[in-house]
Amino acid sequence: MLKNVRVKSKPDAQNDPDVQASVKAVADALGDTGRILVRESGTEPVIRVMVEAGTNEICEKYVDSVIDVIKAKGHIAG
Repeated sequence: MLKNVRVKSKPDAQNDPDVQASVKAVADALGDTGRILVRESGTEPVIRVMVEAGTNEICEKYVDSVIDVIKAKGHIAG
């Protein structure tokens, strides 16, 4: 599952310690059963949050948990 998040500053959102901690927590929770990838778009003011796991429900839960942190830290544009 992949979701795009429009942000004010891609580097600020990507390098935020709380966002990084959230990504690490998801990676730790998934272990060998899935993976998470968070990267900046090369062409848009967007952070892409992608999770692969056993079910769509797990994917959505973890993608949304990272996006919630990005929102809570005030990185969302508009």
